[in-house]
Amino acid sequence: MRYFPIFFDLQNRPVTVVGGGEEALRKIRLLLKTGAVINVIAPELHEELAAERRVNWIARAYQAGLLEGAALVYSAEAALNEKVAADAQALGIPVNAVDNPDISTFIVPSIVDRDPVVVAIGTEGTAPILGQGLRARIDAMLPQALGDLARAASDLRERVAAAMPPGNRRRSFWYRFFFGDVREAFVAGDSCNYLAGVEALFAGDAHAPRGRVSFVSLGSEDPELLTIKAQRKLHEADAIVHDHSVPRAILEMARRDAVRIPVKGELYDGATDMLIAEARAGRLVVRLSVSEASLEETVSVASEGIPFETVPAVALPKPAEVIPFPVREDIREDILRAAS
Repeated sequence: MRYFPIFFDLQNRPVTVVGGGEEALRKIRLLLKTGAVINVIAPELHEELAAERRVNWIARAYQAGLLEGAALVYSAEAALNEKVAADAQALGIPVNAVDNPDISTFIVPSIVDRDPVVVAIGTEGTAPILGQGLRARIDAMLPQALGDLARAASDLRERVAAAMPPGNRRRSFWYRFFFGDVREAFVAGDSCNYLAGVEALFAGDAHAPRGRVSFVSLGSEDPELLTIKAQRKLHEADAIVHDHSVPRAILEMARRDAVRIPVKGELYDGATDMLIAEARAGRLVVRLSVSEASLEETVSVASEGIPFETVPAVALPKPAEVIPFPVREDIREDILRAAS
């Protein structure tokens, strides 16, 4: 990863755009979605920019001193790109020269906007059409009301924090809020069922959390061969007890705040005690193994009355076997002669 993805707070901060044509217009349309103060340096302004009240036309001719104090700089004037980029970098200001990533210090991703939910897709400048295609697919997947749902969740945060401790219970509440019947009612504009669903979630989470163990077998070191269920278990897990040999790429598919506990992957390596302890603490535990789930571990967990399940690996295809072509002995010579 060359470019580190971050979300930059532009509320009431100045952003300077050099250029007033079509390229500048595209960047400023995006900036208008933020609370930035937009300053433009250009000999002429596109008519849409000239009509926009939030655009401050501060100068017609470019000078390096005009960049001072800017939080970000965009250069949308091809003839000035190199100079603007050099001047901005000399002042320590992040700069984007349109269509010229080699002299830029940041690039602009493809964006799906469901404010305050924002999805950014980047290809590090290598394949912008791919980024745009992914954006279109994600945009089609996300309901328009998703941002409003996020704001509704924000209104509930204090109540949720007071009603249930961090961890499995709270995460379960939010998962069902965002991906269950509550979301469907909200998106449909059904306020009665939405409010009833929220209260049902609070009532359902009044009981103490109960731990659970999922035995997930890999079968391969290739992350792309993880089953959908295995991926979901990794996302849900509070703790992951894993063999030392589990590839890092697979562990990175888990939640960042999940506790990772490496074990040798051998009999009596202490994994069983860890599984039982974590589950008794009310956590969702994944036992991640490169091979099939250990019978000893599953029996030990079951004997403690802890709920568990096994998630088998994808069955890998066997190498193709060579099957001889069936030939009747009495016509073999005729076939050979015909082939020659």
